[in-house]
Amino acid sequence: MATIETRLLFKLEMRITGVETVGITPRGPRIISYVNGVFDGPELKGAVVSGTDHILLRPNDMVAELDARLTLRSDRDEFFYVRYSGFTDIPSEAREAAAAGIFPPGKFKPRVAVRIETGSSQHARLNRIQAIGIGQADTVAGTVDYMIYAIE
Repeated sequence: MATIETRLLFKLEMRITGVETVGITPRGPRIISYVNGVFDGPELKGAVVSGTDHILLRPNDMVAELDARLTLRSDRDEFFYVRYSGFTDIPSEAREAAAAGIFPPGKFKPRVAVRIETGSSQHARLNRIQAIGIGQADTVAGTVDYMIYAIE
């Protein structure tokens, strides 16, 4: 039986800079959050230039589906396109707001699958890895942080 080994790629520290409410769609309330921030790891560090997280708040089971796109720029002026998708439970204190299509206040623990693309020859191996992210988000404080690990 195979086992999973991981290697830290970087830590993402992001700030929520804006929120748009799409409304209550046939699948549930949709919200878009905008982020920027920094990332830092053993081989890479720099800034989160821009990013959006398209969030579906599922009313039946109070789970938030996450679908994010980020542009990272390293301190060596290299660009990285990062996309991730995953889930997080909506905490009980935020469920009423989420069901109404309001950006839910609270603390979340997102888990995501991450893919990275780059034109950097030095980091071309990142184009071939599957990564995972273990996160902590606080929508009241306006922070979203992830530890991003490559699956080896």
